[in-house]
Amino acid sequence: MRNDVCVLITSVPSGADVVPHRKDVFCEVKSVVRSEYFAAYGVGLIPKLTFGMNPDDYSACTEIHEGKKYRPTQINYDGELYTIIRTYQKNVGEMEITAG
Repeated sequence: MRNDVCVLITSVPSGADVVPHRKDVFCEVKSVVRSEYFAAYGVGLIPKLTFGMNPDDYSACTEIHEGKKYRPTQINYDGELYTIIRTYQKNVGEMEITAG
């Protein structure tokens, strides 16, 4: 059940600056499964949470600038900023984002 709200952040270059685009989306917050945690930890990443959301919400955060697509790279949830490690579309109506 997607009853939490997180903010997807897409960073887009604008001249010498980087402009963050923010969008609130409904999500379901889950813990990271053990196998995924250890696989990521083995290559130096530390996943903390998994966010379930609608793939259309994620796609709506994609920004196009000068012909290049920029997808969300960060998630703000409950006052903490997380970096997106992996995205996975489970089916037509569900996507999982692992962040750390």
